[in-house]
Amino acid sequence: MIRIFYRHASGSLVRNLPQEQLAAATRDENATLWVDMVNPTQAEYHEILHTVFNFHPLAIEDAANSILVPKINDYRRYLFLVTHSVYYGTEPVDLTSSEMDIFLGPNFLVTIHDREMSSVDELWQDEAFHQNEGLAQGPAMLLYEILDRQVDRFMRLLDQFETELERLGDVIFQRTGASDEGLLDDILTAKSSALRLSRVLNPQRDLMYRLAHNEYSTIPASARVYYADIHDHMVRMAGLVDGMQALVNSTVDIYLALANNRMNEIMKVLTIVTSIFIPLSFLTGVYGMNFEFMPELTWRWGYPLLWIVFIAIAVTLLRYFHKWKWL
Repeated sequence: MIRIFYRHASGSLVRNLPQEQLAAATRDENATLWVDMVNPTQAEYHEILHTVFNFHPLAIEDAANSILVPKINDYRRYLFLVTHSVYYGTEPVDLTSSEMDIFLGPNFLVTIHDREMSSVDELWQDEAFHQNEGLAQGPAMLLYEILDRQVDRFMRLLDQFETELERLGDVIFQRTGASDEGLLDDILTAKSSALRLSRVLNPQRDLMYRLAHNEYSTIPASARVYYADIHDHMVRMAGLVDGMQALVNSTVDIYLALANNRMNEIMKVLTIVTSIFIPLSFLTGVYGMNFEFMPELTWRWGYPLLWIVFIAIAVTLLRYFHKWKWL
């Protein structure tokens, strides 16, 4: 799907400009264009990025393929950026990332993403916003508004993820061994999600620093302070993510320590049972042999006395185990 938002030099707005008029609109240097491409086809990549805007083939190739980390390339006439947003998956601690490719020029902004993004849709639907802000202030400020909304959503997601990590830490002490498999799966999912957060956030923080401090021709000096504000937010979030990684690692260590402790408890019980039955097994082995003459058992009280000895040994061992705090 391709959406085109066009702002004429006179201030009039045209949302959903016909695609056939896009090429003519790009030649109007006093107008401002926002082209949003949602899950485009290869034909649409070629038609919009190559035929209409004549972007560099390497930039088009990067836009058509997934890039694992955020990046920025300066092609003089325009900037090519790759940013990532993070979303919750199917599980409470499962986070997935989604890429957005951006072409920023002096009078145009092209955004490309495979899934719907609330930060983009909110600005697209708010036509009144673009009367005095958004497109009215230029593509660089419009891009700032999109990224700023992504950062705000990022912060809310981090708060929610931290809450889920704390809940997971509490569950570790409450669950029984029967549900350890699901708990371990949640812990490993949380660890991979924390690593994904760090892999996305740290390069994107550096990207914002470059937008705020490098003198790119497509970003006015008055807009750089806004990108610096986003960079400050992302620096704080990077600290939070580092803390979350430490929290996840400590959660894994606690889980393994508790699992080892439960295993030790099981081994201790088995050791106690074995310790009790070893002397009993010895006695039954001796007196269970097929001897021709055993006066101990031919005596009237032989068998009852043997049982008394068995019970006395078991009780004595249990008392010693209790005294040594094995029980």
